Amino acid sequence: MICALAFVAALPAHAAVIPSAAPEKVAITLYRDGDGPFQAMDDWQRQQAKERGLILVTETRTVDLPAGRHTIRFDGVAEGLIPQSAAVEGLPGKAVERNYDYALLSPGTLVERSLGQPIKVVRTNRRTGRQQTVDATLVQGPNGLMVQTREGVEALGCSGGPERLVLDRVPDGLTDKPSLSTVVDVPAPTRARLTVSYLALGVNWQADYVASIHPDGQHLDLTGWLTLVNSGGSQFADAKTQAVAGKLSRQYVRVDKGRAQSINRACWPMDTTHIGKSPPPPPAPPAPPAVMMAAPMAEARGGVEEIAVTAQRAKLAEQSNLGDYKLYTLPEPVTLNPRQTKQVAFLDQKDVTFQRLYVVALNVWDSLDEENAFRAPQVTLRLENKTSNGLGKPLPSGALSAMETVDGRPTFAGEQAVRDVAIGEPVDLVIGQAMDVLARPRLIEETKLSKGRVRRTYEVDLSNAKTIPVTVELRQNPNLPTFKVVSEPRKHDIRQGQVAWRVPLGAGQTSSFRYAIEYGG
Repeated sequence: MICALAFVAALPAHAAVIPSAAPEKVAITLYRDGDGPFQAMDDWQRQQAKERGLILVTETRTVDLPAGRHTIRFDGVAEGLIPQSAAVEGLPGKAVERNYDYALLSPGTLVERSLGQPIKVVRTNRRTGRQQTVDATLVQGPNGLMVQTREGVEALGCSGGPERLVLDRVPDGLTDKPSLSTVVDVPAPTRARLTVSYLALGVNWQADYVASIHPDGQHLDLTGWLTLVNSGGSQFADAKTQAVAGKLSRQYVRVDKGRAQSINRACWPMDTTHIGKSPPPPPAPPAPPAVMMAAPMAEARGGVEEIAVTAQRAKLAEQSNLGDYKLYTLPEPVTLNPRQTKQVAFLDQKDVTFQRLYVVALNVWDSLDEENAFRAPQVTLRLENKTSNGLGKPLPSGALSAMETVDGRPTFAGEQAVRDVAIGEPVDLVIGQAMDVLARPRLIEETKLSKGRVRRTYEVDLSNAKTIPVTVELRQNPNLPTFKVVSEPRKHDIRQGQVAWRVPLGAGQTSSFRYAIEYGG
């Protein structure tokens, strides 16, 4: 029989402490952390980004205060609260001190804080059912419980029968939920309406987009979602929610979060003290129900256990300016539960025009031997973030999934990280590599010129096996001193800091593109 350890303790009561159990109203503002979307991070980076995501919490609370010096305790604050950022407005008197209590009440922390203290051990005889109470002192725990009784030191939980510990009080500093408290001198009895604000870690956000490409290959519908990720154990109920786009300058701080600690017994197998003798193996666990099959997906997303999507097309998040940043205000209050990911729509643009390009990036240091001759261009969707093109909205960074329609059914066509894109800026979305369009770059000639300069002539063979015309964009990286294009069949422009030529190819067409560059000296 596996013994059961139960704990009984009386909660302390202090007349000077005035509790505020929960806020009446909550407003939260989320700030991003991490480079790139969560999808592009490894497990460690994703977890770090989620834990270091910053949130500003503003709570409204009402408390009745008698005259005198009292401690107002605000229960239910976020477990990742940064104590030095906390502020309380509306106090009727002078604040004397402020405290943040984050040691959570649990069997493990209860034992840890009670070491060396007198306790009682209640044992139940398995045959008679009678209970016996023994005075003891807790000498070790929570990893292996040991107590000192009149008979000596013994490992608790190894007798084979039910046992429980009884403590006469909860040790100082333990609480069943994180709390913030302030000591205040109140000149006269009053009902105070207080505003408690603080920064906390553990809530992050990003933008996620879905681009649904029309069959004409020239237009798409762009939907944007604000993805809110709560990696902590705090709930924000019916909170007015905002998200700030842009990278703020931050000094990272380490916050001691409250955590529930368990108890681990360290003793010999039940009902035996003979080394080498083991209890029979446990029976095989039953097959998990179908609903549990979603657990690996939650683990793959960084341990977030719940994903909720809440949006109404008629109500999108409102965008406004916040200094040099963009502020998105959600249209309705949001309840963000512990370890939950929630998505709310903020963008819904129809018939956005785009150009599909097949991009080949070239570099003078590339190996152009026969083995690596053919290259598959990158399939790139080029959008101009302008109202005339059906867009003209600030696009916060995140991830974009492209969907194409095949036989009337949407089909996944690729995914791409998206940087912050301002209104008027172009954005290239690389969604994959082409199969029917190929490029073969070749170094035709290299000439040593005077004063250490080098002239190189390249030829790129292009082929289009598709049944529709395409446009190939050749890019040459000018990452050399005094780089210069000296010969080209068509005029180039600059795209993302690189020299770029666009070459149209008809259906089934092949073509060659020759150009020359000089560098060095």
